[in-house]
Amino acid sequence: MTQAKVAFLIISDDPDKVLPGLVMARRLKENRDADVRVLFFGLGVKTAVGGPLDEAVKGLAEAGISPKACSALVDQYDLSSDYSARPIELLAAGAEVEAWAANGYTVLSF
Repeated sequence: MTQAKVAFLIISDDPDKVLPGLVMARRLKENRDADVRVLFFGLGVKTAVGGPLDEAVKGLAEAGISPKACSALVDQYDLSSDYSARPIELLAAGAEVEAWAANGYTVLSF
């Protein structure tokens, strides 16, 4: 069976909208051994630092998922110090999304 490739684009700053995506990402990795990617982008970069989603974000790393966030938006929202204590890589979001498209990932946004 071919391994699923699923990318989660977290674009909302509403924890109630984001949490289902983070839970699904972790479960796809743990229960189905899917190739899972997670990118915090737009207002979504605000959800990855503290608050109600803290445990869900930590759970991604525990499941073997390396979450990423848009470095430009982290800077724009002045969140660099918040991200320094998180297991989240900062990168150029455009290049990441382009790689998803080139490599056949199904993209889900939350």
